[in-house]
Amino acid sequence: MLPNGLDLLHRPDLPAIIARWQHDVTAAELQTGYEALRDLADRAPCHRWLLDIRRRADLTEPAINAWFGEVFAPSLRGRYAAAARLAFLVSPLRAHEPVMAIVSPHNTDCAIATFTNEAAAYQWLQA
Repeated sequence: MLPNGLDLLHRPDLPAIIARWQHDVTAAELQTGYEALRDLADRAPCHRWLLDIRRRADLTEPAINAWFGEVFAPSLRGRYAAAARLAFLVSPLRAHEPVMAIVSPHNTDCAIATFTNEAAAYQWLQA
């Protein structure tokens, strides 16, 4: 586990990178976690990511959503052989909450979807 409460695992058999946050983190720790995830994806290389955020409470933090939509997601454009696919796994109790800021298709090749079922998330990642 990284110091920011993030477990990262590359699963070539899926193929996907799995990122699991084990607890709430600060905004700076969250950004560092996303950057570590992107670094692993660059080394793999792997454009399919499962982001397990069931243990995080800050799903809709405006500053993080803005950073993600304006800085991080656009940085994924053209990085991999195919467009990045990010499947967010959330608790069924929080499924009604928006997870991420709207990411414009004009400034990124990133596809994002939210799931409460891990198997469904993996199926979507393979599409």
